[in-house]
Amino acid sequence: MASRFTLAFPPGVTIGKWTRVFAERQPDVELVVAPSADPLAALAAGEADMVFARDAESADDRHLIPLYSEDVVVVMNHEHLLTLEEKLHLADLDGVARVEGEPSEALMREVATGDGIALMPASVAKALRRKDVEAVHLEDGPVSQVGLTWPREGQHPLVDEFIGIVRGRKAHSSRNPEVAATQSAQAAQDAKAAKAAKVAATQSARAAKQARRAAAAKRSSGKRPRPKR
Repeated sequence: MASRFTLAFPPGVTIGKWTRVFAERQPDVELVVAPSADPLAALAAGEADMVFARDAESADDRHLIPLYSEDVVVVMNHEHLLTLEEKLHLADLDGVARVEGEPSEALMREVATGDGIALMPASVAKALRRKDVEAVHLEDGPVSQVGLTWPREGQHPLVDEFIGIVRGRKAHSSRNPEVAATQSAQAAQDAKAAKAAKVAATQSARAAKQARRAAAAKRSSGKRPRPKR
């Protein structure tokens, strides 16, 4: 079994609930969890065995499991005129200055100074939140899809284990080949023991019945016949 397993994930994605379970089930494995601005690049470079990625697509060289989606919000200076709108639609953003680039603290500083607005997943906006920046829901905004992806070639032996954890599979699930083999062997052993116990119980009952018959016959032969009057 491999002694090291490396995961990468983008800003805003929380994976602690899965990595904790993995660490409990695989205490002898060194689990490396690395934040990454570009998890797919880390995967391609061999820096991670498996990554969480946003809006990734399945490719010839890697597998992909969609996990969940989240709303994309618009962030703006907390005194921006758009904050006065009860509801915001994409059309309301036409002609409004934008701050371009990947979500980061630097980008949020530009937004805070009033250089423009920006779109980003809600969890990323929350992770980068500032008192002078407001994140506003878009009624018809896009969604960001989070998925789990790993290479088709040279798959790490613990990939299936981690997939099972993410999908909620129990530690003793029969989907695990090693566990399935153990469960099968245990079931066969239990069946054999149950059969042996049943045979022993039958033999014991038979012996007890024979003993009762013998005792009854002995009592019967020991009785004296009553004299006739």
